[in-house]
Amino acid sequence: MRAALLLPALALLAGLVFGLRAPAPAPAQSPEFTTTIVNAFPQFLHFRLTGAAPAEVTDVSLRYRVVGSPSLARAKPEAFLPATDLDVETRVSTGTLGFVPVGSEFVYHWELVLEDGAVLETGEERYVYLPPEEDWQSVHNDFMRVYFHGGRESIALRYLEAAERTYERMGRMLQTELRVVPVVTVLFASEADLEEAQPFRSEAYDAATFLCGSQVAINIIFVIDRSCGTRDRSDTLRHEFTHILVEEAGESALGKVPSWLNEGTAVYSQTEPGRGFTDPFEVALAVDRLIPFSVMISGNNDPSDVGLFYGQSYQMVRFLIDQGSRDDFARLFATIKAGNRFDRAIEIVYGWTIQEFEAEFRAFHDLPPRDPTPVREQPASTPEPTPAPEQAEPERTPAPTEAPEQVEPEPTAAAPAPRQSAGDGGGRDLSNVALGAIAGAAVIALLAIFVFLFSIMVGNRGQSAAPATAAEPPPDAEPSGPLASSSREPTFDASSRSEEPPPPEPVPEPEPEEEPEFDEWGPRSG
Repeated sequence: MRAALLLPALALLAGLVFGLRAPAPAPAQSPEFTTTIVNAFPQFLHFRLTGAAPAEVTDVSLRYRVVGSPSLARAKPEAFLPATDLDVETRVSTGTLGFVPVGSEFVYHWELVLEDGAVLETGEERYVYLPPEEDWQSVHNDFMRVYFHGGRESIALRYLEAAERTYERMGRMLQTELRVVPVVTVLFASEADLEEAQPFRSEAYDAATFLCGSQVAINIIFVIDRSCGTRDRSDTLRHEFTHILVEEAGESALGKVPSWLNEGTAVYSQTEPGRGFTDPFEVALAVDRLIPFSVMISGNNDPSDVGLFYGQSYQMVRFLIDQGSRDDFARLFATIKAGNRFDRAIEIVYGWTIQEFEAEFRAFHDLPPRDPTPVREQPASTPEPTPAPEQAEPERTPAPTEAPEQVEPEPTAAAPAPRQSAGDGGGRDLSNVALGAIAGAAVIALLAIFVFLFSIMVGNRGQSAAPATAAEPPPDAEPSGPLASSSREPTFDASSRSEEPPPPEPVPEPEPEEEPEFDEWGPRSG
């Protein structure tokens, strides 16, 4: 009986205890606050916060990060006055220097500082940044999401399938896994739409090349549905997706994969390299004009060398894979990621210095060793021309009997023309006697020429005074007199003639045709 009475009493006591427990904290996102976003692609995103705060707000901040970036950024309104009812706006740059690629996912919340110093944080929200005025849709698998519009779902699904096969093949080959997922692929309708979303590049480079796709962030790819030199229209996705796998396998705060290794591995991931890359390499191979390995290190900024650079990068990667093993190739990336320079990593894994690597590569393609003269790496930008040093005055001859010392000019500087001085006291001035002698000789020469011309004129007048009835000599008669002549052209008889005919003019031999010059694209035209 006592136990029966005790149980209800204990239950009542427990209810009182738990009922007096402190109330649960309110959710961070108050229903009174609303965020709207205005997409001013490609330059800005405008975030606007409206709502009523429980007390006067003295400061407002937007805190955000982009998926794939570990840093948390802050944006504040340009002007803010303390208030309880809020209507504030802040702007986030997405273009030019503050470039944020479309396809990026923003994770954001607001921080409000109340008048008593308390900080109120709204709930975390997400926003995918895509070009406005399009009905964007998406398809996805476990590691990739493809955004598209305009009825391109079948293309997006084809890209997902190509990505799965590439991840299986290249992920296993590089022995790596994706760290940031999903990988976002944005499928544009045209090259013009893709270029509008691209970060700035050289106008000359853009004019000389066309874009099929690009990797613009650690987890974002831009593509358009077009053939880019191969028969498989999905090769662009394979290429750009492999860049992400390469960086995951070989890059860290301590190590960076060189451009040729990155691009060559991306071409290797395609179903075929494409003639746009193989043909320039074959032409350069035929005339021994491959790009020196020391230049390949710094990448390519010349649009005329794009095909050769990619083709040679692919062949260098293929050579490493064929000469070693796939495990060696994966170990090369892991060695770079651990903090070793790529040339040191090649030496560790394959036992070659970069010069030995180049020599082995050239020998494999039946080319002689390269000239050991070191080749300077191409700078990232064109330097200003270096002015030529001023030329010093030549030293004067110490004595007339000593020959002046010959100074060899610099290879890049033109030798200065010798100067003539008005007189230096060394016996080089002409005397008045010498000048008079030269003038007298010139006068005598002129008189002699005058006499000679006068005698010829007199002889011509005597000939013109002969009788007009004089008989014309026969055609085969010998001419009489020192100035005898005929108005007819002379004829020559092979049996009897008084003078030999003029020898025939020599026929010039045809010049041999010059061998056509080659550049990396083939024979030069013209």
